[in-house]
Amino acid sequence: MITVRPPEGRGYNSLEYEPLWAAAQDLHMPLGLHLDTNRLGSGEGDGSRSGDSGTFSRGINSDYHVRMALSEMIMTGVFERHPKLQVGAVEYEISWDANVVERLDYTYTQSAHEFFQRFKSDTLTSDFFHRNVFIGFQGDALGIRLREILGVDNMVWGSDYPHHESTFHRSREILEEILADCTEEEKAKIAGGNAARIYDLD
Repeated sequence: MITVRPPEGRGYNSLEYEPLWAAAQDLHMPLGLHLDTNRLGSGEGDGSRSGDSGTFSRGINSDYHVRMALSEMIMTGVFERHPKLQVGAVEYEISWDANVVERLDYTYTQSAHEFFQRFKSDTLTSDFFHRNVFIGFQGDALGIRLREILGVDNMVWGSDYPHHESTFHRSREILEEILADCTEEEKAKIAGGNAARIYDLD
């Protein structure tokens, strides 16, 4: 896992990270942006006031920093330069991604003059998202309904056992309910096949 937000002024578009992206790609090692890897000082607070409204608000809007990190990586060409690099947004649920995918393409195509970074081919930002980004969830039924936008091959389910918010000991029941409208092929990918492929597991 790497921190969701790097230090101020050293965003993931910085050339100093190029050796990291290259090494991860060469080693076939997925990188994870996890819910608990926000760097203190990047605007999310220090978490010291557990239970207050700030902590509650951060929990509801926890996908803010991962949105920023992934958008920055995509828009500045990290995945164009490292086409086999895999980066995951883990434990953020997934429905928020649909808006990000559509906004990335809209911004790239409709505000082209504002960006110094132009991709070498006709590839869209959403193409990089679908090829290089995977998204982890536990119980996001809305995200499953948006799977045509998100891409079924991007979705990775996890129970979060043994944490208190885990789906254990009702994991199978919960997953069957969430995936009820999916095909058997989609279910197999989401429930384990995608994770096995991304992490190169038998």
